[in-house]
Amino acid sequence: MDALSKHNALRRCEITTLRDEKLAAHAARLLPDFNDYPLLRLKERIADALSRRWNKGRLQPQLEIINRERFGGDLSLKLPQLLEDRGPKEFIRTDLPWIVEILKGGAFSDAISAVRTTGMYINLVLSDRWFVESAQKVADLGPLYGMSDIQKKRTVLVEYSSPNVAKVLHAGHIRSTIIGDVLANLHDACGALVYRINHINDFGGFGFILEGYRRFRDRFPQNMSNSERLVEVYRIRRTLERLVQADKPFEMIDEDDRTVLARYFPHVVDLHTIKSEYQDFVKASDAHFAALEAGEVEEVDLWSQMVQWSLLDFEQFYSGLNIKFDLILGESFYFAAGDAVVKESLQSGAAIRYDQAAAQADLAENNAILARGEITEAEMEKRADQIRKDIGAVVIRLSSGERFIVRRTDGRSIYSTRDLGAIRLRYELFRPTDMIYVVGEEQRLYFSQLFKTAYAIGIAPRDSLRFRHIYFGFYVDARSGRKLSSRDSVANVNQLLAMSIGHFRLRTSERGDLTAEELDNAARQLAVGSIVFNDLKQDVKGPVEIDTTNLDSTIADFEKSGGAYAVYTACRARSILRKYGAELPRIEGVRDAGIDAQEASLLLKIQEMPERLARATEESNPTPFIRLLLEIATTYNSYYNRVQVLNNGTADPVRLLFTKAVTLCLINGLRVCHIECPEKI
Repeated sequence: MDALSKHNALRRCEITTLRDEKLAAHAARLLPDFNDYPLLRLKERIADALSRRWNKGRLQPQLEIINRERFGGDLSLKLPQLLEDRGPKEFIRTDLPWIVEILKGGAFSDAISAVRTTGMYINLVLSDRWFVESAQKVADLGPLYGMSDIQKKRTVLVEYSSPNVAKVLHAGHIRSTIIGDVLANLHDACGALVYRINHINDFGGFGFILEGYRRFRDRFPQNMSNSERLVEVYRIRRTLERLVQADKPFEMIDEDDRTVLARYFPHVVDLHTIKSEYQDFVKASDAHFAALEAGEVEEVDLWSQMVQWSLLDFEQFYSGLNIKFDLILGESFYFAAGDAVVKESLQSGAAIRYDQAAAQADLAENNAILARGEITEAEMEKRADQIRKDIGAVVIRLSSGERFIVRRTDGRSIYSTRDLGAIRLRYELFRPTDMIYVVGEEQRLYFSQLFKTAYAIGIAPRDSLRFRHIYFGFYVDARSGRKLSSRDSVANVNQLLAMSIGHFRLRTSERGDLTAEELDNAARQLAVGSIVFNDLKQDVKGPVEIDTTNLDSTIADFEKSGGAYAVYTACRARSILRKYGAELPRIEGVRDAGIDAQEASLLLKIQEMPERLARATEESNPTPFIRLLLEIATTYNSYYNRVQVLNNGTADPVRLLFTKAVTLCLINGLRVCHIECPEKI
């Protein structure tokens, strides 16, 4: 067994142990029944009662939260099946009377205090008893409130962050990390067995790093760290590539590129020599990569050290945001599996070596498409160039007519090779029902082809495995609207985090009643929470603006987005419970609590949380869920200023219970969104 295979065999043993531990923990996990939440249970009770009377199948009623003061009810009941069956006029004449009769009957006396109709609209006023018992349900569930077992039979793999060894983290990695972590949390909160995977690019293009590190090690600046040297090799390679492609006279090379040449190629005096150096660099790099693929000990040992250098740098970023993964695996782990997939596909005929004859047929078809006016001449030329470049490569033809390249013309693997290997290995190891990839929008076509290919060659079962590519917008400069450069975006975000911590430390220290440890903890949690909340409150597919010229302004904007506000609200509610200082009494069966319109709105928003969380999970979109949390915080702050929960040490037990429900709802919901609430603030 070669050195690379031994390395990966050890990793596989570690993964198997992790899998078995997670399977055992998942089997022992007890979460609330999704359908047992009060609002969902009421909906089912209404569906049962009305369906029995209708006697034509199962009705699917819709309950929409409305404003009691404005509409005279708490919930609007809609029955689209009956409206479609009879039409509005007949519905009002024939169906409305018996529906109202059932809802006003004794079967719903515990939950519905009044039924009011206007035309075809049915508005329900919920009873004080229902509200109090619903709040008690929140208190009883405690840290499990909002969670459910709705996805208990699903196993979800979420791949996110995915940085490149020997490169700096960029804005795409930052957003991918935040969004991916929250999506994983959502699935976990809905009962799925979740694996959080950081798919590191530690293989593709690594021949250049291995060769460059050896070639230039004596020329690197002495103060460079090991990971910075890897980034420098990447810079050298890109400089040479750019100069060769530009093909401009030596005297026209700009100052930055001259600085690179002067340090690492002092003997270069003309473009011809640059091209010669680049060709030699490429040839030597290809040889090193071939040796790495073959598992030669010397290459694997150096490669392994380099990967660790980069991972240590990445960990500083992850620890700053308190991000933890179940698995951090490089492409190298999947190389052998991907190579096997390609060989098997060639043997079965699913893959072909794209030869001259196949290319000629595609060129002819390309010309025919142009003749039919389906593409422009420029598009035809672009397609023709790609066809010629693909000659000699191994490709898989898809039913859509696309070619998916799975091996280079020189026989070397590429990232698609390893991605197919990853799909096979992940399915073998974890038997997932969902594989989610959180990667930027520019990869949409690639992932579409990858998923089609996995189904087409049979390494992924169509009927039991769902692929999803969740893409996102980038960080952009608030003034110009341009995407931030890789180096600037990370520097600014790291600086933002540090400055945000300082900002919230100063704000929190003004209270003067926290220890230094409590102050540091609160400042970090508020800073991370503000950055995450700002990111998630907006459509994940849209850009996030950062004012790179005024970071103080950006921090202020982050705070205004509502993350700190929601955290402050949760802490304010918890402080009331702390002042009460005793276990809350149980309150059930209260028939006249004097619940007003604002309390009804607040409690219904809290009861909406489990369903909104489940919907956010299914749609892979946390934005509507996080906006609900902000609505709850806003409503409670207004309520807090209007209603006195504690008066000279004496508590109003009903309002104390409502405060407990708010506290749990906000703390649990924010935690799912990767936002922690400090114990004291």
